[in-house]
Amino acid sequence: MVDPEQTSPATETPAHLDPAASPAHPDRRLVLIDASVAAARTAHSLPYQTFFVQRPGSPVQDLVDDHSGFYTVDFAQDSGPGDSGLGDSEPEASVPEAFTDFVTQVLRPLVPMAVVGLSPAGQRAAAVANSLLGTSGIATEDLERLTQSPPATAPSGGRLGTSGNRTPKPAALFVNHHSYAHFQRGGRHFLPTSELDVHLVTRNQFHGGVRGLEQNPVTQVSMCDPEEEDRWRAACEWTLRTHPVGRVIAVHERAVLLAAEMRSKFGLPGMDFETATLFRDKLRMKEAVRASGAAVVPDFSALDSPADLMNVDWSTGRKVIKSRWGLAAKDLFMVDTLDEARDLVAGLDLSGAHYGIEEFVTGQIYHCDSVVQNGEIRFSSVARYLTDPAGYRPGGIFGTVLVRDGDLAKRITELSAAVLAALGIKDGTTHLELFHTPADELVFCEVAGRPPGGVIPPVIEWQYGFNIVEAQIRLDAGLDIRLGTDPAAPGGGTCGFLAFYPGGGETRAIAPARLAELGVVEHIATSGAGNGRGGVRHSTDFLDSYVIKAPDDDTLLRRIDDLQDEYRR
Repeated sequence: MVDPEQTSPATETPAHLDPAASPAHPDRRLVLIDASVAAARTAHSLPYQTFFVQRPGSPVQDLVDDHSGFYTVDFAQDSGPGDSGLGDSEPEASVPEAFTDFVTQVLRPLVPMAVVGLSPAGQRAAAVANSLLGTSGIATEDLERLTQSPPATAPSGGRLGTSGNRTPKPAALFVNHHSYAHFQRGGRHFLPTSELDVHLVTRNQFHGGVRGLEQNPVTQVSMCDPEEEDRWRAACEWTLRTHPVGRVIAVHERAVLLAAEMRSKFGLPGMDFETATLFRDKLRMKEAVRASGAAVVPDFSALDSPADLMNVDWSTGRKVIKSRWGLAAKDLFMVDTLDEARDLVAGLDLSGAHYGIEEFVTGQIYHCDSVVQNGEIRFSSVARYLTDPAGYRPGGIFGTVLVRDGDLAKRITELSAAVLAALGIKDGTTHLELFHTPADELVFCEVAGRPPGGVIPPVIEWQYGFNIVEAQIRLDAGLDIRLGTDPAAPGGGTCGFLAFYPGGGETRAIAPARLAELGVVEHIATSGAGNGRGGVRHSTDFLDSYVIKAPDDDTLLRRIDDLQDEYRR
């Protein structure tokens, strides 16, 4: 299942792939409240993993390093600039109840060594936190270095979001596993902060969680390591319990299930947990599709122990073993015999209902991407992959071309509609993949309850005039959507993309002066592609991607061939 994963530039093994480097002292956690930039820089030089608790409006990017945690919290009854430190003698009387909830729900699971306040208000809040947590403290010399830094002052520009006297806006929680800059396109940002107060729970800075935030600020930020799901859940639950949030937004595969869990737990509109599970757990997904008769489904079964391999008919040939919860064609393996399968699963952790096994299907892979509103499919586009998404390799290529008319496109659209009805989606976007076999049969592969990844959204935008990622955000937020060109009567021409994976010898981008002649309307370069060791991490780990337009299908395919030849020349 194609889904984007963007990382920072890397010339060595990225830290998130190398446990020895991320971070140096994960068992020594330090929480700083109301840190100045100078104090933050001092903290980064100390042997701790640092978590910042700041007033809304603090300059996030100036405070965090790659592995910091960050939370914006109102931790003082008087949280305005110029706090003199005067007030109630009891610290508990000077902090909001929401802050004590934050300490118990979010900070306690971190098990920090100490909580240190770096302003008068921060010191009072830290005293409350240390009392609640029973923290032991840090080395005296480290504490002295931190507290000798200049005191924190409120930054100019006010809150991360809009402040002052204003008409209250609806509030939404955005659970985000992309780089924040991912949502900046064509001089505008997809996140509608002029219409919403956005509470952002996002990845830490190594993964670009707040890179670009200053161009489109939000009301509140929480930053977590991508792999620490319990931290994400704690931050989400605290936000929903202590703020008037009425919607939950998610566009990344890794965020879909958590966002749905929060909606179900707090009674909020949008895709609920049961429906989201059908779009994430590939075994339950196929069971529901088969039971409904919506599509032909390859034979499949759970793979929870090596003994389950004996339930498979090995006389029918190749099988696929893959994660029931995987994305971007990761954790996917092909086996031809029972012995091969036994050797493979000996190295897999089969606990936790994580894997399944199914028949290998021979055929061309297509995808159908849709927008659903109030249970009605408002938009669908069909496209054909140029290569198998599971075949990514160093130096390889990937791409897709739109299939805009004809009987096959109609059949695929109808199959997608039947599957979406079977799974019960009411509002959102979907990305369905299927096989077209040599016998002209359509066989269901899988479907995701989120926008397509990689370069598919730009292709749809160039062809139909709207961005499908933005449509997902606005649907989740309960806002109006604009879908651009009617797909039943689209504008002229057709569109696709060609992408190149890193590695595989000498490669080079194409000179900008040549792009127009080759039909390229957009070039997307990713400086952080690859795993730092000459490998490719997943199916959308592209080094260079080119969106191509053409007047017809034959010209589009010819331009794709020409582009590939020129890129390798």
